[in-house]
Amino acid sequence: MIIADLTACQRYYSLHPRMKEMLEYILQHDFSRQASGRIQLDGDDLFINLDEVELKAKEEQRLEFHKNYIDVQVPLLQAETMGWTALSDLNAPDIAYDSDRDCGFYTQAAKEYFCVNPGKFTIFFPEDAHAPIIGKGKQRKLVGKIRI
Repeated sequence: MIIADLTACQRYYSLHPRMKEMLEYILQHDFSRQASGRIQLDGDDLFINLDEVELKAKEEQRLEFHKNYIDVQVPLLQAETMGWTALSDLNAPDIAYDSDRDCGFYTQAAKEYFCVNPGKFTIFFPEDAHAPIIGKGKQRKLVGKIRI
């Protein structure tokens, strides 16, 4: 798991062959007036979901994990709390992994919580169980997906 400032994102380009493409696209576009939905960069291999969501209480949000994608998450409207636990510290998922959606869930609380402000981003790898969208009010955010 990584949390960093978007202005320093070039440090992370080497983490995956498509990371530079994802982060540069995010840096070069204004998403403030763009409609919510999926932004296709390269089919199912590289895309961004521009989401508008209602933030949830920490107790309501579940840890999720993915096996086939790296998540790059960028809050746009306000600070957002996110939870994290290493997948190796968890037992079997409470809600079975769905290969079609590339997502499984745990109902237990995260071990660590941190705040991510607009202008910052997180990178969650398949070994990172994460609980995003924690807080109050509406959030507009980017969730970039890079197939591994």
